[in-house]
Amino acid sequence: MDHVIIAPFSGEWILWNLITLFFILLVICIPLNKSEKSKSNFATFFAYFMVIEFIFIQGYYVYQDIWSPQESLPFHLCRLMSINVIILLFTRNQIVFELLLFIGMVGGFHSLMTPELTHGSDFILLIDYFLVHGGLIAAPLFCVFVLGMRPRKMSWLKVFAYLQIAVVLVAIVDYLLGANYMYLAVKPKVDNPFLIGEWPYYIIGLELATLLHAFIVYVPFYLK
Repeated sequence: MDHVIIAPFSGEWILWNLITLFFILLVICIPLNKSEKSKSNFATFFAYFMVIEFIFIQGYYVYQDIWSPQESLPFHLCRLMSINVIILLFTRNQIVFELLLFIGMVGGFHSLMTPELTHGSDFILLIDYFLVHGGLIAAPLFCVFVLGMRPRKMSWLKVFAYLQIAVVLVAIVDYLLGANYMYLAVKPKVDNPFLIGEWPYYIIGLELATLLHAFIVYVPFYLK
């Protein structure tokens, strides 16, 4: 299946990222300063919204005859993290929150900066892409600014270790299905400065970049 790249700073890139930024701000600002019950209700609504979105897009893949086990299962990092968004909003689980804060949010940000759509770029697929990746930023920020959640000491390093478990499991899935989830088999086509070299060296570069980004996100919480 042909992947579609949206060129950074193109008109389409600017439009969709502005819409995504507006969505993120709405998620944070609407429940801000509301009662605890209102905040909880908003989190539940957000969670159900993401559940419906996930079910809908899987059905849309099937309807458009573009579903495949090599492309459509939720094993890309951002799709895995979008499932964690649902879990977090329902449970307020601390480990899931830290995973999203240090891993999911970083992955969502870079995916928005250098979009690569794996199933095409019709209007529905564009909404799905930017909604899912915007949600990876909106959910942990919602938990920080609205729910008052905070990461624990050295949690950035711990969740990076948890990520390695997911990498190994997804690598096995890739091997069994002949897939490229998490881009562990073939380098992404996007022009990202952290994609250095060819396989397997770009994977090492991405791992180090993820670790660095997680630390940068952690620093403000540590200083405060």
